[in-house]
Amino acid sequence: MARTQARRSSALALLLLAGVAAKLMAAAFVQPRAPRGADAAAAVGALAAMAGSMPAEALDGPLKGAEICTSGPLQYIVLPLCDPIFLVTPIYNFPLVLGFFSVLITAINIALPATQPDEDLR
Repeated sequence: MARTQARRSSALALLLLAGVAAKLMAAAFVQPRAPRGADAAAAVGALAAMAGSMPAEALDGPLKGAEICTSGPLQYIVLPLCDPIFLVTPIYNFPLVLGFFSVLITAINIALPATQPDEDLR
């Protein structure tokens, strides 16, 4: 009987010692919590939703109120000159962006000879 009590007490002491050691060492291996970005993501989402519901700024184009802005097949070509908000739509914005980057890339290719293709590889 003395042996079982000695085993129990040593097992209990060992278990208690392991618990204390685990408690002390737990802080050494716990990673700090990363800041949560959910609040920022929610704010960006809310701002995007609000921006979609806000009215666009009404700017007057150089042809505002002209006859060509209201009728005729040329209306669709000169529509951004009537109301500049149409420059944001992809059908009018893409040619402007394409032209801008084409001019930029051509200027870089002319200015920097290293961007020219190697003639030995042709």
